[in-house]
Amino acid sequence: MRGPIVDRRHRLVSWLGLVGAALGVLAGILQATIGARIPEWTGAKAAPLALGLLTIGLSAVAGWVAVRQRRAGLSVWARAGCALGMIGPGLLCLSTVGRLWYPSAILLVAAGILTVDSWRSTAKVIAVDWFRVLLSALGGCELLMAAGAAPVPMVVGAVGGLALIAAAWTTSRGARWGLIVLGTVPFAALAWDAVVPVLLAVLAFAVAIPLLRRGRTGCSWPATRRTCTARRAGRG
Repeated sequence: MRGPIVDRRHRLVSWLGLVGAALGVLAGILQATIGARIPEWTGAKAAPLALGLLTIGLSAVAGWVAVRQRRAGLSVWARAGCALGMIGPGLLCLSTVGRLWYPSAILLVAAGILTVDSWRSTAKVIAVDWFRVLLSALGGCELLMAAGAAPVPMVVGAVGGLALIAAAWTTSRGARWGLIVLGTVPFAALAWDAVVPVLLAVLAFAVAIPLLRRGRTGCSWPATRRTCTARRAGRG
């Protein structure tokens, strides 16, 4: 009985996410084209074109995640990533298109909450592997900083924020390094006279070290020394 119920819930999440993403794309188009004419709806932004394009991109990501979360056999981490992929844009774009985003925010946040099968299991894996969450949060912070920046820093910050989030979830050690560099160095170099982007880069590299170490040892991080030793002995 549980199988069909869960499947129906995941189908509902797909519809909620896709409708929210479609409305988000529409909101982004309106911001990019006529945002300056309706400031009471779009938040009176200084760079409506760039913010509109950023909104369209984040909406597309949320829509893709809404489709992907229907796949059977997703791990707890993968489903948590799907939840983040919808809740993140659902909250972040409140700062890019103002009131136009309200319907999408409600739909995407609801979809992200409903896609999680077990909050208890999700909390357990996050407690064991919380550096992923920290790196994802740093990516979200960079996206928020980009939303209020001039057009060029906005684009660089948006790409960097998405790169940091992707780095938190990729399983390739080499790709993780590349994404972290892409997510921090260009934005910090462009805004070198500001403290926060440089601090964000330092924090991102500091958070990434345990993730990279985990990939080298095969141990979950943070894991106890006894657990890591037992795993290595088992493989030997």
